[in-house]
Amino acid sequence: MTDVSLGDELTRRVEDLEERVSLLFQEHPAAETNNGVGTADHVAEAEDPRQLAARLLARSDPDVLAARLNALGHPVRLRILLACLDGPRRAAELAAQTDMGSTGQIYHHLRQLVNQGWLSASRRGHYEVPREALEVVAAVLAATFWDGNADPTSSAAASGARTSAASST
Repeated sequence: MTDVSLGDELTRRVEDLEERVSLLFQEHPAAETNNGVGTADHVAEAEDPRQLAARLLARSDPDVLAARLNALGHPVRLRILLACLDGPRRAAELAAQTDMGSTGQIYHHLRQLVNQGWLSASRRGHYEVPREALEVVAAVLAATFWDGNADPTSSAAASGARTSAASST
């Protein structure tokens, strides 16, 4: 892929992400209130989740969407993603961690993550989470802990997710 076509592809992807984010939140003027804290000028109000989900799914290729989500569906891939969130990593560094598997297995998982855009690979053999994927990764991972009440970063939410997953298998 040439630099020009890579630039065009990145521009297209950024524009697509911007459009999707704008669908998530629409700004509406808030009623003026003064509760002793201050006055809100605007609030971000999410549209109806069913409508948003339907619109996003209708605009997406189900095979592509399933492949992207499936790439996150393996514990080793999530460990790789976590390691790469701390900074670029070489496959050998990842393989040195006892819970990652063999070098061949690591490369298999890296290929899946790179192919679906969750990681990028440099010419020097470093793997990292691309800047444009950081917020998406955070949103996808936070959504897996959501139970309607819990803070996705709390240990109670995590244990609830594990309990739900264990009871569904």
